Amino acid sequence: MVHRDESMTLVAFILGIMGAGVALYFILRAVLTTRKGLLSVDETKDIPTTKKENVEFVIDTFSTLINKLKEKEEELERLRSHAENRAFVAEIYNEDILRSVGSGVITFNMERKITTFNHAAERILKKRRGDVLGLSCVGAFGPDNTLCILLEEAFSSGRFKSRQEIELQGKGLTNTWVGLSTSPLKDKDGKQLGIIIVFTDLTEIRMLREQGELKKRLAMLGEMSGGIAHEFRNSMGTILGFVKILSKSLKEDESAREVISTIITEINSMDLIIKELLNYGKPIAPSLAHVDLNGIVRKALDITISNSPDIKLDIDINAPDLVPVYADEVLLRQALQNIFQNAVESMPDGGSLRIEIRSQKPSVISEAGVVSAYPERGINIPKSDIRGEGVDILISDTGMGIPKDLMEKIFLPFYTTKPRGTGMGLALVHKIILAHGGTIKVESREGAGTTFKVYLPWPQSC
Repeated sequence: MVHRDESMTLVAFILGIMGAGVALYFILRAVLTTRKGLLSVDETKDIPTTKKENVEFVIDTFSTLINKLKEKEEELERLRSHAENRAFVAEIYNEDILRSVGSGVITFNMERKITTFNHAAERILKKRRGDVLGLSCVGAFGPDNTLCILLEEAFSSGRFKSRQEIELQGKGLTNTWVGLSTSPLKDKDGKQLGIIIVFTDLTEIRMLREQGELKKRLAMLGEMSGGIAHEFRNSMGTILGFVKILSKSLKEDESAREVISTIITEINSMDLIIKELLNYGKPIAPSLAHVDLNGIVRKALDITISNSPDIKLDIDINAPDLVPVYADEVLLRQALQNIFQNAVESMPDGGSLRIEIRSQKPSVISEAGVVSAYPERGINIPKSDIRGEGVDILISDTGMGIPKDLMEKIFLPFYTTKPRGTGMGLALVHKIILAHGGTIKVESREGAGTTFKVYLPWPQSC
């Protein structure tokens, strides 16, 4: 029994030695593998032969690895910083481009949200960039805005516009016209990222074009009406002469005298119309001289408002920085009188009449080529849009307003909505302002009042 136990012990001992040998084999293989890897880090190092050399070799190799990793990390950091700087410079460069161009630029992502809104877009659309970024087109401009309709068409059907002239609708956008193009916004691989809208303000150009065409038509009409007016005047003079003779021969007939008196009154009214028509048909050649614009405005008001106690005046015409005004005093006063009279007649039950004069004089030019025309109001416009020095005269009333469908007719001769009007007042105003090289615009809302904006340039030769 003792012999058997000794045998079992011997077997266990032998198996233990064999297990230790196997474990030692695997340990040595791992060490040799690691050593080979470490040696591959720097093949110039001598292979260590002693235990101490092995330890020093491992420590030195790990130090070399750490230093190389640090060098790689520093190099990666330099590359990352360089890439960030390049991206920042590119972003600033793109911002400078968008800030400098005179055209409005808006970009929308595929979720139809606004991602870009440059300075020109702010000026044309009367919106601040911070107020619209991240909004949808409808959220920023309203459902009836033409921009949103065209944008939705581009997204849904893929139809894009090129140089299309449209009238914008919305708050503060009365009679605002733009030339607009829409196109897909894609990355370098051709994947669509959204849609870009580029537009240019054509309001001034369109207005000048329309005024030029109207000026030609009115010149032709003036020549034709001048000849007709002369013929009418001759006939009216003959009729008036015979009526006066008839009046003398019917002194005793009271009823006949009343009829004759009515005929004479109507003839005089027709003569007044003929006189205005003749004046309109004559070419206007203003005699330009330096004038006191404030004084002209006050004289025109005195003549017009003296018999209208129910009209409340709000006058802001003493601008301290008013540029010199060169005009024909008589003609300009006549034009202003006609506008004031028109305003008074639109307020039969009383109201407010505001007259404001301000200089149109650019004062601050930024590096981006943007001019601050009215710094106190924060209104910035590109240099290309500046008309030059001059004055704006704004006449606003709280009267009945003008229906939108009649706005284009108010400067036409003989057009009037008044029972006793001749229709020549505003036509003559228009002709006088054009003769001064200026412009006249009208903004009106039916039932809310009308504003006439008269711009008079400062002639460079003066």
